[in-house]
Amino acid sequence: MSDVRIIDKMPQFKRSLYSVMGDALKEATRDTVINSKAKAPYSGKGHLRADVGIRRTSRLSYTVYYGDNNAKDYARFQEFGGDGTRKVRKYTTPGTGAHFLRDAGNEQARKIDRTFKKHAMRAKA
Repeated sequence: MSDVRIIDKMPQFKRSLYSVMGDALKEATRDTVINSKAKAPYSGKGHLRADVGIRRTSRLSYTVYYGDNNAKDYARFQEFGGDGTRKVRKYTTPGTGAHFLRDAGNEQARKIDRTFKKHAMRAKA
């Protein structure tokens, strides 16, 4: 009788899959930053557009943020078009406006399945 050997390659496949899916999420996050920067309000100094970043919060989670600690309130005010007491009446640069980050993120969310499929072809055991 012959011996049957089972080789479990699931751990290697799991590592590969995490890597590939992380790359897909990183690409989507990077595209979100690019699209949101193009639509972020611009006052001539460009501080808001220049102060954007990506933070990896866990293995398959990224966060896009505008403004460091000093400019968070300004970035929030511009993203939501105001706060509880004041409202942005007019964005002076054409093509810019409120919800620049939300809209860019929603656009990437609609395309994420294609991004995952593109990267999933690289997963192997």
